[in-house]
Amino acid sequence: MLFPFIVSLVGLFFLLANAIRFFITSKNRDVLYRIFTAYLVLLFCVELFCNIIGFLYPNSNFFLSHYYFIFQFVILNLFFYKSFSNKKLKRIMVIVFVLVLLFLGCQYYNKPSLYWEFNLIEVAITSIPLLFYAFYFIISNFKKHKHNYFYFCNGLIIYVTSSAGIFLSGNSDSVLSTEPFIIDFWFFNSLFYILYQFLIYKEWKVLNFRRTTKRKFQ
Repeated sequence: MLFPFIVSLVGLFFLLANAIRFFITSKNRDVLYRIFTAYLVLLFCVELFCNIIGFLYPNSNFFLSHYYFIFQFVILNLFFYKSFSNKKLKRIMVIVFVLVLLFLGCQYYNKPSLYWEFNLIEVAITSIPLLFYAFYFIISNFKKHKHNYFYFCNGLIIYVTSSAGIFLSGNSDSVLSTEPFIIDFWFFNSLFYILYQFLIYKEWKVLNFRRTTKRKFQ
């Protein structure tokens, strides 16, 4: 029980380090860089409270999952919207964005008690569009020898696929339980999260290496 929590803290530490790296290098950067920085900062805040509440009051932090998935959906939608040039796709993104938020709003309005539970529908409809956008981003830039946010998109696909797969397996209680034979699910999810943060770190190195190199030759 303690070991998986420590692994989760390792992921939180890497997230904090990435958020700090992007924040201190965000001055005079483009809009995508600033949106991504905001994503990491907000993500850290949610993860921090999730770990604190989960440690002090086990199984009482389910409500924070709503902030995690919705914040991630909103900010990364903005990120991909700004990165795409296909006008038809951008219109579809707006429609999907509005429909998802309207659906969730109606769901929580009709069943307020759902706020204190883990919402599998929320996981699905906020994760699947992001996977599609990440895949499209990679494919649309595939012909380029090097392009920005390649590591991030790959990390997002790996982590969201693994975590959503675990949560949508139909046994969310098992995923969030503390029984020894079930902890493996959460443990592996934490490992994928650490991998995700490592790829974000790689992205930061690439982005700033190119910026430094460009300045040297100007």
